[in-house]
Amino acid sequence: MSTALNRRRFIARSLQGAAAASAWPGLEAGAFVLGFGSHAKAAVPGTSAVGPEINAWVVVYPDDRVVIRIARSEMGQGTLTGLAQLVAEELECDWARVSTEYPTPGQSLARKRPWGNFSTGGSRGLRDSQLYMRQGGAAARMMLIEAAAQRWGVPVDQCRAEQGAVLHSTSSRRASYGELASEAARLPVPDKPALKDPSQWRLAGKPLARLDTVDKTTGRLVYGSDLVLPGMLHAAIKACPVFGGSLRSFQAQAVLGMPGVKRVLPVGANAVAVVADTWWRAKKALDALPIEWERGPNAQLQQADVDALVRSGLTSEAAVDGWRQGQAVQVLAQSARRVEATYGYPFQNHATMEPMSATARVTLGADGTAQRCEVWTGTQNGEASLTAAAQAAGLQPQHCEVYKLAMGGGFGRRGTAAHDWVTQSVQIARQMPGVPIKLLWSREEDMAHGQYHPITQCRLSATWNESGEVQALHMRLAGQSILQALYPQSVREGRDPLVFQGLNASGAESAIGYGVPHVLIDHALRNPPVPPGFWRGVNLNQNALYLECFLDEVAHASGQDPLALRLR
Repeated sequence: MSTALNRRRFIARSLQGAAAASAWPGLEAGAFVLGFGSHAKAAVPGTSAVGPEINAWVVVYPDDRVVIRIARSEMGQGTLTGLAQLVAEELECDWARVSTEYPTPGQSLARKRPWGNFSTGGSRGLRDSQLYMRQGGAAARMMLIEAAAQRWGVPVDQCRAEQGAVLHSTSSRRASYGELASEAARLPVPDKPALKDPSQWRLAGKPLARLDTVDKTTGRLVYGSDLVLPGMLHAAIKACPVFGGSLRSFQAQAVLGMPGVKRVLPVGANAVAVVADTWWRAKKALDALPIEWERGPNAQLQQADVDALVRSGLTSEAAVDGWRQGQAVQVLAQSARRVEATYGYPFQNHATMEPMSATARVTLGADGTAQRCEVWTGTQNGEASLTAAAQAAGLQPQHCEVYKLAMGGGFGRRGTAAHDWVTQSVQIARQMPGVPIKLLWSREEDMAHGQYHPITQCRLSATWNESGEVQALHMRLAGQSILQALYPQSVREGRDPLVFQGLNASGAESAIGYGVPHVLIDHALRNPPVPPGFWRGVNLNQNALYLECFLDEVAHASGQDPLALRLR
């Protein structure tokens, strides 16, 4: 499918936005709502769309405010401001009048996904969004200029956009974007929006102050754990301390008389929550609650058991290749010059500054069954939050909504399909319909029930020639697969492509980076019963550590300077 932003596609997106404009609280009459988008991949009927079918929306209000709607999540990395800069650059608007908003995944679903993928991770927020957002800003600029030219009865080429206004080059006439908004909205969309040459940029790529800095420093920015709703209650939760265990029983009567306590509730199969008028009261009651756990098959599991399981993969004959070039095993076996080393990388917890938090409200219909579910949370993936909420509420996604709030750190923890904290918040709210329930994990719960960067080990062998050039390298990786745990359909014949990050033959983000004639990079899958998750650079973290530390050992064994070895 073509990725060109043509008239038909642009108008279709704009009409979707205009038809649904009433869904936006506070959208004023006369606002110019411009949708823009491009299709990088077509969704296959009957499957979930996996490609970046990304769109965003520009709103120009009569008072010259410009609101740029961005589906990607801000978590301190600056994506929100960076994307707004790109749109504002092409739009030629007044940066001082720019603000941003998150569209919601429910609105996106109702409009047939005009924003495409809501997920934010892998340092792709700007890269995957920049082209279509620039096109949208450029198209809006051209339409506003056309509106001014028609108003004044002058040729378009005599008009230019500058700082949120259109100027006539041969007279003193000037019209602000807010004045032109309603007229521009009625114009046809340009077939090929003209993008500015980057050499002309005055906003994009420049070190501007972030749009959210003031709200963060003054405390006005609302994080997931900050939210306050009328009639809201607070929940503290405790899950089985053993992975794979479950909740056997609890004695609610022992704490129901404590100050502020409203309910004691089971949450799923493995957790219990106390709901109270404050979180601290809920937490104190939870600490006092007698609980019995069914610890399950992993009750006796120790770290030594996990280490032994992973270590067994280093010598296993069953392994899958990531990259095989030449005859590495044979060359190593025949070489007198040889060095070997084994490294390990432990589990890593995300430990976000703000523990997992979500507020949920489930509303019943006249028949007493759940009719609507709303969730407020910080998330890297609004669509995954919506899916989790719908499943927990027993509703179709179109009857649910997720409102994204600021998050105190993401690092991948708030980005996977397994939005466990959202699921739990809805499971609690479903038992107390009509009441907003804010669930906040304790720090202890957050550390004990994360989705951890996977444990791995690596055995490396290398040989070099008389000139000191590495001739053969074998890296045997062993350990956990994130994809098998979270997206099992992505693992084919035991091969998780993420395992080989930074160790592949080619690719700007995945190459090993060194020219070695004989190479074998392989992996033995070993999955301990500990839930893995994406954590920052994911497998590149340990793979780079393994390779670079080992090259230092090769340099030492061959009597070379480590840098000289790498530059050969």
